[in-house]
This record gives sequence, C-alpha cells and structure tokens, in this order.
Amino acid sequence: MTTASTEVLLLGAAGNSGQLIAAELAARGVPVRLAGRRRGPLDDLARALAAGGAPAGVRVVDMSDAASLAEAISGTGVVLSTVGPFARLAGPVIDACLAAGVSYVDIANEWPAVRALLDRDEQARAHAVTLVTGAGFGPAATETLVLRLVERTAGTPERVRVAAAAGVARQSDGVRQTIQESLPEGAITYRDGQLVREPLGSGATTVTFGGTKRQMLPGPVADLEAARLASGAPDVVAYIAGPAARAAGTDSFTWAEVTGPDGRAITAELRTGEGVRATAAIAAEVTRRVLAGAKPGAWTAGQLLGAGLVTDAIAAQVTVHERRP
Repeated sequence: MTTASTEVLLLGAAGNSGQLIAAELAARGVPVRLAGRRRGPLDDLARALAAGGAPAGVRVVDMSDAASLAEAISGTGVVLSTVGPFARLAGPVIDACLAAGVSYVDIANEWPAVRALLDRDEQARAHAVTLVTGAGFGPAATETLVLRLVERTAGTPERVRVAAAAGVARQSDGVRQTIQESLPEGAITYRDGQLVREPLGSGATTVTFGGTKRQMLPGPVADLEAARLASGAPDVVAYIAGPAARAAGTDSFTWAEVTGPDGRAITAELRTGEGVRATAAIAAEVTRRVLAGAKPGAWTAGQLLGAGLVTDAIAAQVTVHERRP
C-alpha cells in the first residue's frame, strides 16, 4: 500500500499571490514544492522559507508542455494553482491532475473558469480526485455570507445579490490580464434559473456596505455561481465595482442579500484586511484540508468545506442584518 503524499505543488509560486500562499502553507506546516517558469525567483523564495524553518523544493515547469507538467505533479498530494487567466490556463493543469490522481485547488474568480471546473464533477469522482475552485477572497468571502443567510431563511430563497470590494496593496499583471480577458463576458446574471447575458454596465446600481455607498454593476465573476449553488435561488446577481471606482485603503469588504419566499430580506457584511493576503490564507487553508482528505468531486470552496471556512482562515468580522418588506 502506497502512502499518500503530503507535499503541495504550488504553481506560480514566485508571483505576488504565490509568495504569500507559500508563507501561509509553511505557517500551517504543509510541505511545499515551489513551481514556476524561472528558477532564480523560486530559489530566492525557497531560501526565504528555509530561513524561517520551512524548507521547500523547487521545480521549473512549462505549463504549456504536458510532459513537464506531469513530471512536476508526480509525487505530490495536491496541486495549488495561482496561474491565471484560469479560463484559459486551468484546463491542462486539471487534465494532468486527473491523469495523475492528484487533487487540485485554484484561486480562480472568473465565472467561465469556475463553471468549467464544476462541470468536471463526474470526471473527478471517477478518478477519486478532489477539484476545488474559487479558494480565495473572491468568491469565498461572499459565498460564506450566502451560506450563513440561507441557514436563516425558511425555504429556498427567491433572490440573492452579492457584492465585493477587495482592497489590495498591489494589483499584479496576472490579475490585470485576468480581469481584461473576463470583461468581454459582459454582465451575466441568473433570472428564473436561466443564465442571462447583457452588455457590461447593464443593471448598474448603488450598494452601501463597509460604510460606503458604492457604484456597482453585474460582472462575470465566480461569486455569481457560488451564490447560486449556495442558495438555489432562481434570481442571482453578483456585483463588481464600476470602472470609475477608487479604492480607499486596503481593507476588503463583501456584502450579501438573501430574499426568502416570504419577501423577507436578510443582509450580511464581511470585513477583513488586504485582499491578496486574505486570498493567500483561504487558499492555504483549503489546500491543507484537501490534503488531509476530502470528498472526491468538483466543488467551490464553500460547497466542500462549509460556511465556517473563511472565518477559520482569516481574521474577518461578519455582521448580519434582518429587515421586513
């Protein structure tokens, strides 16, 4: 009988998110194999981790080369990918994980990428592999609010709305590219259980949360799918900040509103610190739990690990408000 590996392959380890995730994995005592395109930055990160008492292996990998990817994955227990745009780049990594029988976690927040992974549930179960997507501030921080509010709602909700405003110290080139490639998806929402596509900017509105009135618009983010799955509601909207929005500080906020069949609306807010650091902690905690053993299948982070995941992973304040129509 072979012993399951406890080592995590961290793809994109030398990037902004990757470095923070590597530190979070080390803090949780999770052995990590740092992977990326260039050895120099990986070696630098490995030395920094070793100085803190967390030795890490290094592997140069070409994600466009199936053989290189398979070799890097071999002998690991979980692959954690930070490399986007996920709608374009996640598929081959997932293929390699399924072929190797290795579980997979990513920090995707693009609706197409998350939907594509969830559509592989049958394959994941057939290979006895756990696939988890959206293991970051977006969409996990709105998902945790929806899961909590649904517990307080009698019956299946009629409508769910969510919104997020992540404060970040620095936006990486990878994140900018992911956003640019996602925007052509337009304003996507669920109405009467059907996916509706409209031009970006349709349905713009003002939402007040985090003590601020914010100009928001429906966007092609994974929060939409996570909220629909968490609630079962036929009408779901996920808002993103409008293009003219200016971030103030690095605190991050999310908001959710769940309207029950009786017309009663409940809202909740979450507040935490810098968004990329929150993503790193959530991703590391999800990976640690998957490594310890999780149900095969394709999941969002909240679907698999429940409403308590985010507040277990990060220092977050959650408040709930109820009102009647």
